[in-house]
Amino acid sequence: MANSANAADMAGRYLVSGVGKDSCRSFVDADGVGKSYYRTWLSGYITSHNYNSEETYSVVNKKTVDELEAWLRGYCFSNTTHTYEQAVKNLMRKLEYFKKKNFYDK
Repeated sequence: MANSANAADMAGRYLVSGVGKDSCRSFVDADGVGKSYYRTWLSGYITSHNYNSEETYSVVNKKTVDELEAWLRGYCFSNTTHTYEQAVKNLMRKLEYFKKKNFYDK
């Protein structure tokens, strides 16, 4: 990530709340209602990432939620024991290269 300092305890640990701590298997197997919880959690994570990352207006730029979920589904299908938060963190790393740095960028 572009952020030079991450907030965590002295050992680098931090609490993951909500569906972020669920396994990738749970995300892949989620029904319609469950998917809405994952989508809401993802939106909050993206907002926090945009706010806390240097030179970032939008890490997702022109990607749609469906495109993001498709990537996450593929990642989670291959990494069922990872947490949803780990999957989203990996997605953010992939998107960093294509981010929109400021509001006026195209």
